[in-house]
Amino acid sequence: MDSEQDASSYSRKNLLSAEVKSMWNLVKISKNLCTREQCIRFAEDNGLILRSKLCSTHRVPMKVVIKGNITVGSFRCHRGTCRDKSSISRAKGTWFENANLSFPNIYYLMYCYAHHWPQAMVRLENFNEGPVLSSKTITDWYNFCREVVVSYQIDQQKVIGKIGGKNKVVQIDEIKFGKGKQNKDKSPENQWLLGLIEDDSEDLRLEICNDNVRSVEALLPLIKKHVKEGTIIRSDFWDSIDSLTGSGYKYQKTNYDDTENPIDNDENYIRRIDSQWRVVKRFYYRDNFKNCTNFADMMVECLWRKSISEKHEDPFLKLIEAVKYTYKL
Repeated sequence: MDSEQDASSYSRKNLLSAEVKSMWNLVKISKNLCTREQCIRFAEDNGLILRSKLCSTHRVPMKVVIKGNITVGSFRCHRGTCRDKSSISRAKGTWFENANLSFPNIYYLMYCYAHHWPQAMVRLENFNEGPVLSSKTITDWYNFCREVVVSYQIDQQKVIGKIGGKNKVVQIDEIKFGKGKQNKDKSPENQWLLGLIEDDSEDLRLEICNDNVRSVEALLPLIKKHVKEGTIIRSDFWDSIDSLTGSGYKYQKTNYDDTENPIDNDENYIRRIDSQWRVVKRFYYRDNFKNCTNFADMMVECLWRKSISEKHEDPFLKLIEAVKYTYKL
């Protein structure tokens, strides 16, 4: 039943009215996460901070002491020798540890990241009182969010496992982000990427081609990482059908110009990888991204956003889920 529901959600493009109403929007954020008390309660309800903690000495619940303007408070035991001991921050080991930003602004920036807002919009729409958020603050918190998203998404792919299987088809293709294919520059703006997707599935896998090498020997370990043996590998960039001989895969070469080959004329299948590239390209060029050190993380983030869109899920709640997963209490 669940698989049928998932397939149904994948097949439609628009959100249902009930889905729209249930999602967090800017109005809900401004009403429900505008005070420190509301933010702390939300963090407790969603498992981002502990409600209570036992004293390791007396094995009794410690008291929550709220201090300062932006902290979530501390745990403190008032029994015996514990009275003279330092309190334990409730933020220790959580998403909020070492945060120097008010809690309403933290949740606001999380919402902005989840909805992929550019910095100009983040500044314009901020309803919280205080100074305008700096570019550095926005960038830092977007990077924090991306870190938990990448950790979460990679582990989710491991849980799902490899794609393909006996007599199933996985299309693979390569694309370069940056200048034209004839450019020999190996700068970060000219990065080759390998894409893999199974027919009748929306589970796209992406891998960066190390040192931009795209030979069979270089790409085969990446294929084995994501694709089960016995799978039919279909692509148009290896010339020989013997390219994957002995690898555990069957190879079919596609040729878009071959009008006599029925395999190559099935537009519903051989062009699916091309449509996936359009999604990835839109994400990449929307941010005009040029940072080579974060390129791999950006591609994982792209897959995370793609999955949320296809399943009609709430981006803000999915980010909360990723934070909770990464910062286990």
